Amino acid sequence: MKFSIATATLVSLALLSLSPSYAEEPLFENSGFESGTLHNWTPEGEAFAVQPTKGDNPSLRGRESSWHEGEYWVGGYEAYTKDSGTPGQTRGDQFTGTLTSTEFVIQQPYLSFLISGGKQPGKLGVKLVCGDIERELATGCDSETLRRCNAEVSDLVGRRAKLVIYDNSTGQWGHLNADAFVGSAEPLADESQAFAFSKLVRAELYDDINYSEPLRPQFHFTSGRNWINDPNGMVFNGQQYHLFFQHNPASTEWGNMTWGHATSPDMIHWTQHPHALLPYRIDGQAGTVFSGTAIIDHNNSLGKQQGDTPTMCAFFTFACEPRFYQALAYSTDLGHTWTYWNEGRPVVENQGFDAGERDPKVFWHEPSQKWVMALWVQQNPGRVRFFTSTNLTEWTFASDLMRDWAFECMDLITLPVDGDPAKTKVVLYDASFDYEVGQFDGKTFHTEAGPFVAGGGDFYAAQTFNNHPTGRAVQIGWMRGGPNPERVYQLPFNGQMSFPCDLTLHTHNNQPRLHAWPVAEIASLVDTTLEFSDVTLSPGDNLLEQVEKLDLVDLEIDFAPEASSELVLDLGRATVRYDATSQKLYLPAVDGEGHAREVVAFENLKPRDGSIRLRLLVDRLSVEAFVFDGERFYASYYNPTVGDDAVSITSQHGTTTIRSLKLNQLHSAWPSTKR
Repeated sequence: MKFSIATATLVSLALLSLSPSYAEEPLFENSGFESGTLHNWTPEGEAFAVQPTKGDNPSLRGRESSWHEGEYWVGGYEAYTKDSGTPGQTRGDQFTGTLTSTEFVIQQPYLSFLISGGKQPGKLGVKLVCGDIERELATGCDSETLRRCNAEVSDLVGRRAKLVIYDNSTGQWGHLNADAFVGSAEPLADESQAFAFSKLVRAELYDDINYSEPLRPQFHFTSGRNWINDPNGMVFNGQQYHLFFQHNPASTEWGNMTWGHATSPDMIHWTQHPHALLPYRIDGQAGTVFSGTAIIDHNNSLGKQQGDTPTMCAFFTFACEPRFYQALAYSTDLGHTWTYWNEGRPVVENQGFDAGERDPKVFWHEPSQKWVMALWVQQNPGRVRFFTSTNLTEWTFASDLMRDWAFECMDLITLPVDGDPAKTKVVLYDASFDYEVGQFDGKTFHTEAGPFVAGGGDFYAAQTFNNHPTGRAVQIGWMRGGPNPERVYQLPFNGQMSFPCDLTLHTHNNQPRLHAWPVAEIASLVDTTLEFSDVTLSPGDNLLEQVEKLDLVDLEIDFAPEASSELVLDLGRATVRYDATSQKLYLPAVDGEGHAREVVAFENLKPRDGSIRLRLLVDRLSVEAFVFDGERFYASYYNPTVGDDAVSITSQHGTTTIRSLKLNQLHSAWPSTKR
């Protein structure tokens, strides 16, 4: 079945229309809680004292959707009502009590309702009390997603009864949810089993954003609005680079994980599109769309290609309770619309080690003529599981790699060593950029060097583009950390990507080590260039005295410090320091509340051949630093509202020789008009 995101609502309605239509009626006034009160219900104890809750609160805090009916429902974990609390706020599992309905006459042979929460028969549930008859009807399902329950009560028709929603549990999943109590002539269809998109998330185009806010990053990717985290599904489709990313379309806080979508002709200038993959529900399981991979099905392994346009396949983690699994969607029109294979059911079931296994990395292995999936499936100890496939839907276990360092967002790339195409190695790394170097034979990774750690600071979950047209390994990471820009700077988004970097392997002390270096395409953003060479800075000198103001900066400097000197680069609101005495490089930073501070980016940073080679990318919220041709690199947020616009490069406590300096002032990568 094909689902165009743009018509998600119509699809959902069409699916619902397939359900049988039976006469149904409320059991009594407010049996579905739509008054927004507990009218005709009596709470005892604390479990249901703050009810009914309003809206899809689980989704608002990043959990599975509640899939309640109407506006109000009973959510034992929820604290938000029409009169108190905030959307998504919770009360916890520690409360116990009951919620008893008014007495009503059973008039239909079936009593139907929605229920979820903890699966604890006898401790959590709904029961019917009819005279001296007490009948257990249902318990929860270890999920916040409400599911249909049909209880046959034909033997009680005409009798008076009460409903009791009860909670006698205080441990994990110690709460119950319920909604929409009705009577019906026949069992009502359980709509939770059909494919449907989340009611809270819609594919949106942020066409009212022109990216010109004074503090918005101008050459690092940000979403027009709301939260982003991991880059995923990075791929070149023969015409454009595609950047998919973890996105919450409803808030600047994490939650409702969706694949946002942007494209670029050069990895620099991005156009954001309506969201690609949305949270959905299937077989009673509601979940969100976590990270993964996009590939170009160059040999039509899936068998879905239309015409000359190769199919694009997106492998992702369906994050649902009780266990995540790996699923597949595909596009036959270059990523504009997507079909969920087998309606979003698993192509790789949960492997049983960790309920939250996630982030499939899929790539083509030419020597074995098979597709390979690398999947993180276990922590403590870490386990990376490899699978192979010829058709992209049936995956065979190949091997396990046990490594304590391995955790989520795996990537595997092949690189030449020291630029020699006849000498290649495979690099396997995870979200925190722990990595090993070795060989991969199509089934098993064979380590030859490592583990090592690359990167640092606010840098996480990096991935490389699949199918790069020139074979380069270009990486983009998520810059996590820092404050919420909406709260601190009044910006409409939260989170940004690191600047794209080429990954290369170079020999150090007879071992291959990763380097990262900003892509050459940054040259398209250069407005003006200022260069110096062989300048001796004494205390009181300012190398940039003729520069009035800096905004967007790409600076390369090779400097030779005296043993006691300190080089200070004051680039407007971002100040960088190298202390020759301690041999440390300091970058500006900011904590989660927006308080400015300083952080040590590199320790033991010793001159080589007498000098330090440093590159800095300064955007409006971040600084990225690279030393010795990208052998070490670091990303940091800073507070651009602190300090002044002073510009200087000075040497303190001694002289510094500037062997060379190239300062490129950049212009914005965003268009100047609304898109």
